[in-house]
Amino acid sequence: MPSRRALVTGVNGFSGRHLVERLRREPRWEIFGLDTLPGADGHLDGYFRCDLTDAGAVDEAVRQARPDVVFHLAGLLGPHSAERMWEVNVGGFVALGDALRRQQRQTADPIRLLAIGSAAEIGAVDSSQLPVTEETSCRPAGDYGRSKLEVTRLALAEPAEGPLDISVARVFNLVGPGLGPELALGSFARQIAEIVHGRAKSIHCGRLDARRDYVDVRDAVEAYVGLAECGRGRQIYNVCTGRSHAMGDLLQTMIEISGVPVEVIVEAGGARGSGHLPDIYGDRTKIVCEIGWAPRLSIEQSLADLLAHAVGCVDGKRGLAIRD
Repeated sequence: MPSRRALVTGVNGFSGRHLVERLRREPRWEIFGLDTLPGADGHLDGYFRCDLTDAGAVDEAVRQARPDVVFHLAGLLGPHSAERMWEVNVGGFVALGDALRRQQRQTADPIRLLAIGSAAEIGAVDSSQLPVTEETSCRPAGDYGRSKLEVTRLALAEPAEGPLDISVARVFNLVGPGLGPELALGSFARQIAEIVHGRAKSIHCGRLDARRDYVDVRDAVEAYVGLAECGRGRQIYNVCTGRSHAMGDLLQTMIEISGVPVEVIVEAGGARGSGHLPDIYGDRTKIVCEIGWAPRLSIEQSLADLLAHAVGCVDGKRGLAIRD
């Protein structure tokens, strides 16, 4: 297959690091990263320290990278003001798109752009609407979901014969090694790691009754690559497993994997975004039929690898002896 030049925005993030690792398995990819940190992990062919709200810097990065394919992973999750969330998530996407359109004038073919969306775009759904499809009406409740839905709207509005060929991967809740503590499962892993090393005896959490559809980040990046190469323009694709798990069950699984006694202290409030939405899971029929993608890793494997990574980060080593 011909060589490809890929630009990965948010390359230092959770998904970005896994995506680079996936692309590196194929020598045909030249990989360029863009992020706000001074440097990048992993083996890149070029790196640009750049804030997506700086249109001039984005334009220069795109001019130097000359990408055929762009994986747009960058954005703010929270907590941030609604104005800042919109500025980065929506304004950054607009700046990136403008820069890519200018760059495309130098090439014969449209630039392929995969925008990474979120299940947070969907908002509250009734149980009768499950599993949610790509056509499910979206009513996001939070600033993050609203900003991501606007990016999706802009992506779908791109002209069919224009300089950009854009698809949206609407990814559900990610899990896997390296998940940060700002998300519930990452927080559980970090706290259990402290207990494994004898630095704590209990973990603190919010409500545990919410059910969510979790997809391993390593499966998700496989979907991103497939969609970037074979997805149809101006289309949304759910990246999900098609089933949900209760947060409390996942926490109990992680405790059992750790093999240590853990006191669970449930505090007032709840996990980010759980509130009024008791259950949500997606329909993956579209991506399966069109791309042939399906998740391979079980939730148990994802949790074991997440916990092993967290334990390794705490003690400076990698690996966790899983006890029966």
